[in-house]
Amino acid sequence: MRRLIIFLLFLVASVWLGVELVRHPGFLLIVYQPWMMQMPLWFALLSFILFLGLFYLFIASIDRLGFLWYRLKNWHHLRREHQSYTKTQQGLCALIEGRFKKAEGLLLNGVNQSIEPLINYLAAAKASHEQGAYDRRDNYIQKAFQIAPKEEMSIGLTQAELELKQDRFEQAQATLNHLRQISPRHPRVLKLLEKVYVRLADWKNLQGILPSMRKAKVITSAEYELFEKNIYCEIFHSAATKRLSDIRLIWNQVPRYLRKNPEVICAYVKQLSRHAPVTGTDTTKEMEELIRQVLKTTYSPQLVTIYGTLSFNHLNRQLVIAGAWLKMYGQQPELLLLLGKLCVRLQLWGKAKDYFTKCLKLGPNVNATLEYGKLLEQLNEPAHAMQVYHQGLVELADFHRK
Repeated sequence: MRRLIIFLLFLVASVWLGVELVRHPGFLLIVYQPWMMQMPLWFALLSFILFLGLFYLFIASIDRLGFLWYRLKNWHHLRREHQSYTKTQQGLCALIEGRFKKAEGLLLNGVNQSIEPLINYLAAAKASHEQGAYDRRDNYIQKAFQIAPKEEMSIGLTQAELELKQDRFEQAQATLNHLRQISPRHPRVLKLLEKVYVRLADWKNLQGILPSMRKAKVITSAEYELFEKNIYCEIFHSAATKRLSDIRLIWNQVPRYLRKNPEVICAYVKQLSRHAPVTGTDTTKEMEELIRQVLKTTYSPQLVTIYGTLSFNHLNRQLVIAGAWLKMYGQQPELLLLLGKLCVRLQLWGKAKDYFTKCLKLGPNVNATLEYGKLLEQLNEPAHAMQVYHQGLVELADFHRK
């Protein structure tokens, strides 16, 4: 209804305007020296309206052409990105599949069509590394730094991983230490540093990053303790040329909770045993106390073996202690050998024979065979001694053959 009223009003206005123009036609005079133009007023109005319509159509066509040009540019841009994405995707797939030469070519083709070619250069560096083309690898990493200097962390991690694969541990360490200055608790940086320090046997620096690894949740508290235990064991193992004072200094640096760990004590006692023959009873007493501390709760074949090499003043007491261990842990070859050697030193020949025999029944044992044979020779039983030596050699050969 509203539209109908508007239409009627427009119709009435048009009729009224037409009648007025007929009654009072009027003229429009335009003078611009030396020209002069005269036209009816209605024609001028009609021409003006027509001009406005044409002008509107012209402006609209320009806007439409601009929109069409924008759409064409956008289509070309999207097509280029799609082509780059396709080649990059194909290159990454080829890299995963181990087709490194093809991967490198596809990734480089994707670089020329990509707006952000960082991933292409990093992946191409890995592909060239796998081909042994280390110069090209370094060139790609350098280009990655040039186009994306703000992505130093991701580029540096890639560089460190490739250096680590190439066994360039010092270079990898330098790269990772630089990255650690940027992000002290970055999990990946700490994990790679841990690998570098293990390969370099740099236990001091590895110990230094353990707290950061735990705070960054790279390792759990249990793994932290295991790492620290293994580190001190390795430190003791690498101290074979150090003086006794240096070894004791390392022991004093061991955390209290680790001074009760059987493996750490065993590693420490092994180093003390090298100095025991020179330093005398003080070192022997310390070793004995540490060994007994462990064997109260945990059986350690290595510590029992070391215990058998110590020089004791009270052999009967040591025999009682070793017998108590035998009751606690059962017939272990190391314990039987220890008891046999103690009995020999106490001249308990019958018991010594019995312990050596029981030890050899558990399996081939070079030390038990040697000690038993020496005892038989000492007791003027050379034939029996030769039989023991022969039997020991046969059993040992059969054992290794299996």
